[in-house]
Amino acid sequence: MKIVQIVGCPLHSGAGRGIHALQEALLGRGIDTRIVGRVESDLPSDIKAEAASLFARLPVSLRNRFKRWQVKRRFGPLPINFQPIAHGLSLHKWPTYREADLIHIQFAGATTLGSPLWRALRAETRPVVWTLRDMWPFTGGCHFSGQCERFTAGCGCCPEFGGGALDEDITAHDLAFKAAHIGKNITFVAISDSIAERARSSTVLKDRHIRVIPNSVMLDRFLPIAKAEARAALGLPNDRIILAAGALNLANPRKGSATLAALFAAYRGDPRLHFAIFGQNLEQLVSPAPENFTQFGLLHDDVKLNRIYAAADIYLMPSLQESFGKVTVEAMASGTPVIAYDGTPAVDMVRNGETGWLVANGDHAKFLDTVRQACALPKGALAEMGERARADVVENFSLASVAERHIELYRERLGQQINATASRGSPVN
Repeated sequence: MKIVQIVGCPLHSGAGRGIHALQEALLGRGIDTRIVGRVESDLPSDIKAEAASLFARLPVSLRNRFKRWQVKRRFGPLPINFQPIAHGLSLHKWPTYREADLIHIQFAGATTLGSPLWRALRAETRPVVWTLRDMWPFTGGCHFSGQCERFTAGCGCCPEFGGGALDEDITAHDLAFKAAHIGKNITFVAISDSIAERARSSTVLKDRHIRVIPNSVMLDRFLPIAKAEARAALGLPNDRIILAAGALNLANPRKGSATLAALFAAYRGDPRLHFAIFGQNLEQLVSPAPENFTQFGLLHDDVKLNRIYAAADIYLMPSLQESFGKVTVEAMASGTPVIAYDGTPAVDMVRNGETGWLVANGDHAKFLDTVRQACALPKGALAEMGERARADVVENFSLASVAERHIELYRERLGQQINATASRGSPVN
């Protein structure tokens, strides 16, 4: 079987790391799979990825910027996670796409999946698998809806645009376009029960069967390390409780920036604690960073990331909404208990009081109180929770099991196509 994976994000990003891990596992199983799209141009050749050239990306980016400028001129500043359908890459014209037996859309926003590719997918006779890594495929333009439920009723009157009716030709139009162009030959896969439930309640996917195959973790890259060893390698103090946290954009409200800001203010300069923080825009939450902070910036190094997770006594995951939350399972695989919000995919990973703690979604005060109680526990108790966390990840999120479930799905879909072709009396190759 020949599989083409459509990817619209760097493989070092949160979504990209899950895709990268699956690609390596599939290749290791002898599957002929290739990645095409908006990925890094300097990836190793053995990952079999074809990056869109600057020549291909530049006109698309310029046209999308003009589209966003038009919308901004009419409605004002656009939400950070809002992408109206506009102009995408012509991946359906690439030889790798045309030669594939099965198409797998791994992650694609508006700058990758433009109107022509939507139409090509609608007309596609080959099997298509579409992994839901966020909500964009079934909303009027947002990647995550927050508390808004308008995607269940056709969008329009978007709260991000003030809740008025002027946006009808954007959010409602985009949602209607998606509903009209979702092909019947597509199998949808959610990476968590949480995102699957949102998809099933949407106007676009309410009548579709949504499977759940979670993200995985590379157990050979994220594993427990002796805390003293990990801290020494990172230059972290060995005589303090270490709290770790991170996100691509720490100032993103969806990622729990308000909770982090409150936490940093409460423990600023506290000599008992030390924060190990990775990601961008920390200065927007605490500036200047006090003595009990170590900043690691944006990381692309799994070795350093593993050390940060393993060095911490507790990992903080204050995201309010996620499709999966890969850092949660990576931290647990590294032997560290996690504090996270309820109502997110963390409920599928964290056993409250056993491998970490779950806090009522958005309750900053309760999150801080849980941090206080967790820090008061003996280090031996935290270590035992970390051991149970690692065991849970090994059992439920191993890369081998996730890859096998994808292979079974590919074979099932390709078998259905062969059977359908044979029933029509056409030759089967």
